Amino acid sequence: MSELTKEGLKLLIPYYYKSKEDFLNEAFRIIIRNNPRIRIELALKLYSSKKASLAKSAEIAGLTTIEFKEILADKGIKREIEGDEIAEIDDKINEVFG
Repeated sequence: MSELTKEGLKLLIPYYYKSKEDFLNEAFRIIIRNNPRIRIELALKLYSSKKASLAKSAEIAGLTTIEFKEILADKGIKREIEGDEIAEIDDKINEVFG
C-alpha cells in the first residue's frame, strides 16, 4: 500500500466511519456488489467449504439456483445433496406405518 493511500485512510476513516472495521465492511460490500466475478467466486468458495447452502450461495452469486448449478458443473464441483439419513427415514416410516 502506498504512503499516500495509508495517509488518506488515516485521515478519512475517523471522519466517515466509526472504526476501521466499519470501513472494511463497507469496502467489502462495494467490491462484492460491483464485481460479479468476485461475487461468484465467493459463492463457490462458501458452497465448497459447506459454509453456505446451494440456495444461499446462488443468492450471494446473484444467480438462480439453476444457473449456479450450471457453474458448479462447469467447474467440476460436486453438489452435496441435503437430506435425512437413511436411519432417520426408516424411523419415520416405522412411526407412520408401524
